[in-house]
Amino acid sequence: MNEAVIALVFDFDETLGPDTITFLLEQNRIPETVFWPEVYALVKDSWDPPLAYMHLLLDYAKKGKIDLSQASLRKVGKSLPLFDGLPQVFDELTSFVAHEKSLRKARVKLEYYIISGGLEEMILGSSIAKHMTGIFGSSFAYDKTKEPIGIRTTISFTEKTRYLYGINKGISVGDLRQKPYRINDAIPFAQRRIPFSQMIYIGDGPSDIPALSTVTNSGGLGIGVSSPHKSFTKGYELARGKRITVGPYTANYKTGSDMRKVLEETILRIGLEIDINQKKHVIGAPRVG
Repeated sequence: MNEAVIALVFDFDETLGPDTITFLLEQNRIPETVFWPEVYALVKDSWDPPLAYMHLLLDYAKKGKIDLSQASLRKVGKSLPLFDGLPQVFDELTSFVAHEKSLRKARVKLEYYIISGGLEEMILGSSIAKHMTGIFGSSFAYDKTKEPIGIRTTISFTEKTRYLYGINKGISVGDLRQKPYRINDAIPFAQRRIPFSQMIYIGDGPSDIPALSTVTNSGGLGIGVSSPHKSFTKGYELARGKRITVGPYTANYKTGSDMRKVLEETILRIGLEIDINQKKHVIGAPRVG
């Protein structure tokens, strides 16, 4: 019997840690009260939000106001203050699955992904990166000296669903980047590597709505979270539109927290469904006599 994969897909900014752009500004002593109004002015002029802030960061770098080299972004990412219980929760949930009898019986395996409009290089520099099967974020193009020369990727609202379908269809992380048209491959639902019913999406705000809707409308589960340092306003907006299955919960992943309990209960719920479905497909050998 093959392993049954449950994919936990996280947003990053205000879900696992602080907003990566704002943290980067703070580390480079750039007032966010100056930067974000410039972003909003571009958005008002019909710019896509991630393109707007990536463009402005690149402009700041050209003027010598900020260091966007790969080495610098990885270093800043290493100092990102993650929310409580991170990154330990990933090993602990994997252990939970390994020791829970019903999940062992169903041969459940967890995989972790991040799909974020935040800066990919910073997330790659954080202590979370080594636990992830795939990380997809906004990124710059670099020359041979690893200095930024342009914008390579931006991830906004519906762009997140592209990567969800890639995970669903079993398209490798490399192919999702280098062979983007593979996302349109016609793969029968029964042959897809991770059904949406075996996906849990965790996010905090409006940019997660298309992803949450895609997962929950296809039989998966959505969990709303709120940064420990902010109000539940965005989370309640998600709940009001029935985009999430449960929540919002404070983004505290420590053992015993409400967020941790709901993650474990949700994994267990999906695992039990997998076990039931597997039993339905078992055909008993015919009896003799």
